[in-house]
Amino acid sequence: MNRFDEPAQRKGTACIKWDFQEADFNGRSGLLPFSIADADYRTYQPIIDALKARLDKGVIGYTDLDDAYYEAVRKWCDRRHDWQIENNWIVPVGGIVPAMCTAIEVLTEPGDGVIVQPPVYDPFYTIINASGRTILKNDLLLTDDGYRMDYGKLEELAKSGAKMLLLCSPHNPVCRVWTKEELKELADISVRYGLIVISDEIHWDLMLHGNKHVTMGQFRDLHDKLIVCTSCSKTFNIAGLETSNLIIPDKTIRERYQAYLYARYLFVPNTLGLEAVKAAYRDGDKWVDAQCSYLTQNAVLAEDYLAKRLPEAKLAKPEGTYLLWMDLRAFGKTSDELIERIAQAGAGLNNGFHYGENYDGFVRMNIACPRQQLKDGLDCIYRALKGA
Repeated sequence: MNRFDEPAQRKGTACIKWDFQEADFNGRSGLLPFSIADADYRTYQPIIDALKARLDKGVIGYTDLDDAYYEAVRKWCDRRHDWQIENNWIVPVGGIVPAMCTAIEVLTEPGDGVIVQPPVYDPFYTIINASGRTILKNDLLLTDDGYRMDYGKLEELAKSGAKMLLLCSPHNPVCRVWTKEELKELADISVRYGLIVISDEIHWDLMLHGNKHVTMGQFRDLHDKLIVCTSCSKTFNIAGLETSNLIIPDKTIRERYQAYLYARYLFVPNTLGLEAVKAAYRDGDKWVDAQCSYLTQNAVLAEDYLAKRLPEAKLAKPEGTYLLWMDLRAFGKTSDELIERIAQAGAGLNNGFHYGENYDGFVRMNIACPRQQLKDGLDCIYRALKGA
């Protein structure tokens, strides 16, 4: 059996998407979950081994970054993303979303405009509002070739005084892996108008169909206005360890960010998280490559299934992440109604309306699961929409 075909035992572990479904699905439980973005197969075994070895030391005390940690992160950036970074650029944080919220509060003022590009990961809206800043929307353009950035509107917003852009790269939920040319145009606009770019690259290792991720860190002209957000959490399925790394090339921005953390005693890393990162980045390349191959096959399966059995469903071409973005507007239902009907059929998906007010009738589906689970989930969607 393929290692990714073997389901992990998640039910009964206080797992959010398996054990706490009632709140999201009108009291229903026992659904096959395809919602929250973590995987339903086991993580990389050397991480488990490293955590056990650390626990065997008998003490889990305050811990800091050692040379091995810096080396592991730095070499991963070089080896996997062709980006040469320095040790002091690495700023450990917990989750990416609160880290981005901190960046907004540190680098902008109340009322400042922060650009997002809907449909986009819904916490982007939440953290801007929570910080007292103004959401500026630059909706992606849906063309015959898929989603594209609206550079004209982006430049208008930057020119009119926007202070920051939250970039999702690869993009959640539309699965785009932005090309170097696309990101170069964004970087040029940002440099021209002094726009600060917070680049959420949490899915940067999860490439489908052999696509290549380009980090915003490649654009050196942007370094004095850039924070790149990275993590092992999606790549190695360790989100519960709440351990991430911001890569901040500019000394001034980095020191301002760190001063905020230090003043609030937010600088103590997760001891077990640090061990997991070192184990993952030390030699996890083959496992990640195998996972990307498996996810690509899952994506192809879903594409073929929908094309043959639900041709009315329009699927954004999956290029990266382990998420699918489905346009189900042809069925004449709101996203709420779609989620309800699919839940009645036995599966739990994400409501597309949450990612932007113009995306009612869309849903998001997580395909990081054993293939049989995915097939069963697609059957649930078919039954829900075809009444079969």
